[in-house]
Amino acid sequence: MRKFGKEAAKIFEFVLEGSEKVYEIPLAASLPSAELLKLQEADEKGEGFFAQREMLRKYMGDIVDDLSVATLGEILKAWAEESTAQGEDPGESQALSD
Repeated sequence: MRKFGKEAAKIFEFVLEGSEKVYEIPLAASLPSAELLKLQEADEKGEGFFAQREMLRKYMGDIVDDLSVATLGEILKAWAEESTAQGEDPGESQALSD
Protein backbone atom coordinates (compact mmCIF):
# COMPACT_ATOMS: atom_id res chain seq x y z
CA MET A 1 0.00 0.00 0.00
CA ARG A 2 1.21 3.48 -0.83
CA LYS A 3 0.91 6.28 1.67
CA PHE A 4 0.61 9.90 0.78
CA GLY A 5 1.19 12.57 3.33
CA LYS A 6 1.43 16.23 3.71
CA GLU A 7 4.93 17.31 2.87
CA ALA A 8 6.42 20.47 4.25
CA ALA A 9 5.23 23.47 2.29
CA LYS A 10 7.80 25.28 0.18
CA ILE A 11 7.59 28.93 1.09
CA PHE A 12 8.39 32.22 -0.64
CA GLU A 13 9.70 34.70 1.94
CA PHE A 14 10.12 38.45 1.55
CA VAL A 15 10.09 41.74 3.42
CA LEU A 16 8.57 45.06 2.49
CA GLU A 17 10.83 48.07 2.27
CA GLY A 18 11.08 49.84 5.61
CA SER A 19 9.92 46.80 7.58
CA GLU A 20 11.62 43.87 9.25
CA LYS A 21 8.53 41.64 9.20
CA VAL A 22 9.06 38.54 7.06
CA TYR A 23 6.03 37.53 5.00
CA GLU A 24 5.58 33.95 3.87
CA ILE A 25 3.49 32.70 0.95
CA PRO A 26 3.40 29.04 -0.08
CA LEU A 27 4.82 28.46 -3.54
CA ALA A 28 2.32 27.34 -6.19
CA ALA A 29 3.01 23.61 -5.67
CA SER A 30 2.42 24.01 -1.93
CA LEU A 31 -0.83 26.00 -2.15
CA PRO A 32 -3.97 24.13 -1.21
CA SER A 33 -5.43 22.81 -4.47
CA ALA A 34 -8.70 24.71 -3.94
CA GLU A 35 -6.78 27.99 -3.65
CA LEU A 36 -4.79 27.40 -6.84
CA LEU A 37 -7.98 26.40 -8.64
CA LYS A 38 -9.62 29.68 -7.52
CA LEU A 39 -6.69 31.62 -8.97
CA GLN A 40 -6.91 29.79 -12.28
CA GLU A 41 -10.70 30.13 -12.54
CA ALA A 42 -10.55 33.84 -11.71
CA ASP A 43 -7.89 34.36 -14.36
CA GLU A 44 -10.07 32.63 -16.97
CA LYS A 45 -12.87 35.07 -16.07
CA GLY A 46 -10.58 38.08 -16.30
CA GLU A 47 -10.70 38.52 -12.52
CA GLY A 48 -7.16 37.37 -11.77
CA PHE A 49 -6.12 40.57 -10.00
CA PHE A 50 -8.90 40.26 -7.43
CA ALA A 51 -8.12 36.61 -6.67
CA GLN A 52 -4.38 37.28 -6.45
CA ARG A 53 -5.00 40.21 -4.12
CA GLU A 54 -7.15 38.02 -1.87
CA MET A 55 -4.47 35.33 -1.84
CA LEU A 56 -1.93 37.94 -0.70
CA ARG A 57 -4.38 39.21 1.93
CA LYS A 58 -4.71 35.67 3.31
CA TYR A 59 -0.96 35.43 3.91
CA MET A 60 -0.07 39.09 4.53
CA GLY A 61 -3.15 40.54 6.19
CA ASP A 62 -4.67 43.98 5.74
CA ILE A 63 -1.32 45.56 4.79
CA VAL A 64 -2.28 44.56 1.25
CA ASP A 65 -4.78 47.45 1.20
CA ASP A 66 -1.93 49.93 1.64
CA LEU A 67 0.31 48.55 -1.10
CA SER A 68 0.36 49.97 -4.61
CA VAL A 69 -0.61 47.89 -7.61
CA ALA A 70 3.04 48.07 -8.69
CA THR A 71 4.24 46.59 -5.40
CA LEU A 72 1.60 43.86 -5.52
CA GLY A 73 2.74 43.08 -9.06
CA GLU A 74 6.38 42.86 -7.98
CA ILE A 75 5.48 40.46 -5.15
CA LEU A 76 3.37 38.27 -7.43
CA LYS A 77 6.03 38.23 -10.14
CA ALA A 78 8.72 37.19 -7.67
CA TRP A 79 6.39 34.53 -6.23
CA ALA A 80 5.68 33.17 -9.72
CA GLU A 81 9.39 33.14 -10.61
CA GLU A 82 10.26 31.28 -7.41
CA SER A 83 7.38 28.84 -7.94
CA THR A 84 8.64 28.11 -11.44
CA ALA A 85 12.22 27.69 -10.19
CA GLN A 86 10.92 25.09 -7.72
CA GLY A 87 9.29 23.17 -10.56
CA GLU A 88 5.73 24.43 -10.43
CA ASP A 89 4.56 26.96 -12.99
CA PRO A 90 1.65 28.93 -11.52
CA GLY A 91 0.43 29.33 -15.08
CA GLU A 92 -1.96 32.10 -15.93
CA SER A 93 -2.52 33.01 -12.29
CA GLN A 94 0.12 35.71 -12.58
CA ALA A 95 -1.84 38.39 -14.44
CA LEU A 96 -0.14 41.30 -12.65
CA SER A 97 3.33 40.12 -13.53
CA ASP A 98 2.75 40.22 -17.29
